[in-house]
Amino acid sequence: MNTSTTQDQPQSEPIQAQTCIIIHPGSKNLRIGRASDVNPHTILHAIARPRRPSGPLHRDPVLIPTVVLSRENKLQVDETYQSMRGTLQSCLRSDGTPRPPTTTQQVAIANNQCIPIQGSVSKLQFVTKSDVEDYIIGDQVLYAHPADQFNIHFPLRHGDLNIHAGVGGSLSSVLADLETIWGHCITNLLEIPKSELKHYRAVLVIPDIYNRLFLKELVGLLLTHLGFGGCFLLQDHVAATFGAGLGAACVVDLGDQKTSVSCVEDALSQRATRIRLDYGGSDITQSFYYLLKNAGFPYKECQSQHPLDGALLTRMKEGYCHLNLDFCGLRDVNFVVERPGVSTLRYHIKIGDELLLAPLGLFNTEVFALTGQDKRGQGQTNAPSDPEDPHDANYLRETSRRAHKEALENQSTSAASMDPVDNSANAAAQGEEDLVVDSLAADAAPDDQPQQQLLYSLDQAILHSIERCSSDEIKRRMYSCILLVGGGAKFEGLSTWLHNRLLLQIPFQFRPEQTEIIVGPKEMDPSMVAWKGAAIMSCLESAQELWIRPAEWKKVGVRLLRERAPFYWTRRSIIPIVLQFGQIRSENEILLIFATLQLSGDTRSSTVFFQIDYY
Repeated sequence: MNTSTTQDQPQSEPIQAQTCIIIHPGSKNLRIGRASDVNPHTILHAIARPRRPSGPLHRDPVLIPTVVLSRENKLQVDETYQSMRGTLQSCLRSDGTPRPPTTTQQVAIANNQCIPIQGSVSKLQFVTKSDVEDYIIGDQVLYAHPADQFNIHFPLRHGDLNIHAGVGGSLSSVLADLETIWGHCITNLLEIPKSELKHYRAVLVIPDIYNRLFLKELVGLLLTHLGFGGCFLLQDHVAATFGAGLGAACVVDLGDQKTSVSCVEDALSQRATRIRLDYGGSDITQSFYYLLKNAGFPYKECQSQHPLDGALLTRMKEGYCHLNLDFCGLRDVNFVVERPGVSTLRYHIKIGDELLLAPLGLFNTEVFALTGQDKRGQGQTNAPSDPEDPHDANYLRETSRRAHKEALENQSTSAASMDPVDNSANAAAQGEEDLVVDSLAADAAPDDQPQQQLLYSLDQAILHSIERCSSDEIKRRMYSCILLVGGGAKFEGLSTWLHNRLLLQIPFQFRPEQTEIIVGPKEMDPSMVAWKGAAIMSCLESAQELWIRPAEWKKVGVRLLRERAPFYWTRRSIIPIVLQFGQIRSENEILLIFATLQLSGDTRSSTVFFQIDYY
């Protein structure tokens, strides 16, 4: 891209942390705050609007809903849990003694004797239509009155924009919801008037696997609709390495509805190593509830699809579930059921190995059939054409194919004058070149294809990601440092369990001296690491050239992201040079030859063609 359109812009002045707002949107929670804040504000990333008279009703659930299992699938899930119980029974505690397991029958007998204690009438209140003018934001969505039939929307699902066929599911509607939620938080939580946002800048933390069309719309939302004076985008895995103070790591983000893995080195997420799985903390919560019901859960009126019950189950999972093998036997668990306008109920129950079985689903993903069976591993896909970008991937692919075709025709003409032995050798080379052109035409580069397989477990996803690194040295480096972030990484003992699983599977030639699994670096909450990393990066002197200003965006548009994005918006890959004698060279040799020709000023001895593919 010709960068002359942006070179006339004045250099960025030093950024003050107080004037930089970090926005980290998630499928469940939104984290937003100034870069100078110790911790961000965290709210439910949802909005509820009153349903129009006789209009359609749409309610996104707080938890990923369960599905009706067939008899065979239910039998498979129960067998998997039984197998996991057998694994726990064979484990030893840290002092070397056998670990006494618990059974479902033991827990059920204890819970059948549980009688809830009734308390005073709850002081909580439902939010009704008469209480709001247009919408409800954040945690208050949980208390939207069921009789008033609010439309409840979560703008993000499974780490991507929540586009669907129902009411409020169009791209423009989702962007309008994001504008309302973020604008409300900035005005009410950060106490910054919208008219003053021109003096502030924003850093938006995006997923490692992204849709370029959506990113373009989000930049327009920040600069045009919200009116920020500048912004840039940062991938969550890269931000996590900044927050942890690491130069290279295999980053594992355990979110509420998705689990993502990629290898990050020198502030770049390696495209081929990215993989996203459609399960996370919400699936673990539903698995936990399934186990509780089988064990005689005394709160019989519990409905996981109800917002308040979904929030209750999530709190129980976060407060009690773990992977610490030293905790054995039945444990006391207390929880309070509180609904607006009715008496509170306090339960005192017993739970055994169910506290470990729920998070162990990360390593036995067959149990996640409870929330649906279509959970495929997904990689970074090729971007569709963009009419605002004249040099997008399709344009470059077509022009490079024509350039290759002309080069091969010229090569064939020159080869005709060679002797038969050379002709036969050249024919073989010609076949290889045809394969190169065909692969380009089909866009079938190995790292351009989405990685798809049914239900990777957490350890398998890490192994698969690192295996796609470009060199053995990088693989060893990634195996030596694995960073766990996200709300799903808070289970006590998760790092030890994952470490033991990986040690049994790391190929011998790539084994480092020590495999370190980092959770909560610098004593941070794992769910805050990416936000904190974005705050750190926004204030670095080297980040000043990344800012995109409204005037630039209006003039240049999406093409500006190719130049300013701190990740591979485009990938420039030089394909083999075709010399006049038909020799195919490696990429390193190409760079050396091309540099030599430029220094000598002699370009008569070769014809050089370049292929540029866009991410």
